[in-house]
Amino acid sequence: MKKIFTIITLSIICVLSTSNILAQEKTKSIVTVEEKHGKSIVKAPGVKVEVDEFNDTITKITIGTRRFEIIEDYNRARVRMVRVPREKFKGHWAGCDIGFNGYLTSDFSTDIPAEDNWMDLNASKSVTFSINFLQYNIGLQRHKNNFGMVLGAGWTFYNYRTDLPYTFERDPNTGETIGVPVDPARSVEKNKITASFINIPLLFEWQIPASEPFHRFYISAGPYCGFKLGSHTKIVYKKDGDRSKDKGRGDINLTPFQYGAMVRLGYRFINLYASYNFSTFYTENRGPELYPFTIGLSLVQF
Repeated sequence: MKKIFTIITLSIICVLSTSNILAQEKTKSIVTVEEKHGKSIVKAPGVKVEVDEFNDTITKITIGTRRFEIIEDYNRARVRMVRVPREKFKGHWAGCDIGFNGYLTSDFSTDIPAEDNWMDLNASKSVTFSINFLQYNIGLQRHKNNFGMVLGAGWTFYNYRTDLPYTFERDPNTGETIGVPVDPARSVEKNKITASFINIPLLFEWQIPASEPFHRFYISAGPYCGFKLGSHTKIVYKKDGDRSKDKGRGDINLTPFQYGAMVRLGYRFINLYASYNFSTFYTENRGPELYPFTIGLSLVQF
């Protein structure tokens, strides 16, 4: 029975090792084997297998934070899964976020000045979505793993819905962005500005309690910056009973570079985030002075 399990274990390692060899062409040593005190230990990137001929737990297969133990007792075998604590710090950034975005005036009010009322938001429909695809963890402790720094990157889509009968255009004389009233014969159903950014955060994260390896409360905060990938405007309206839409991809002075502060916190499946820009929505002096913010949930974490 033990030999059968050993053969199965080595087969698994061969498959995993083969896939790692294809992905790591320059790695000198993919698999290492140790023999000591009647125990065989096979190590590969991300995988560890222990075979012990003198113990009831004859085989242990560790993959990431999960260890599968093959136990033989009373002439029968069973498999037990055990979670293994992480040895290194791991933050909370990579994943998918969804939330709402808006903007504040220079005095931190959501009330837009009368002269800029064409920027008044439909807050319940101004949605943002992010795919945080890159995360690099830096532990800042020698003997613990509950405090560290997270450097990442994410692709974020911002939708600012106004649903007001104005189009967003650049004034040909001043170069400033203005709201131009649409034809009164058009009944506006949807009106929005959409922009996409690559955001790069640098967050400091603290996880408590340190003695609990799996279910920790965490809070992180720090600066971030973003580079605009693209933007457009879209207005949907009805005229004479016919539904139409117009898209504009012209330059309306949206800032090409944003920066601000971000905070993230959570416990188990409840994860929240918020951000506030120190940069303005429009390029300085090229539109109303508004400062974007977002608040939402992290739905999936990688």
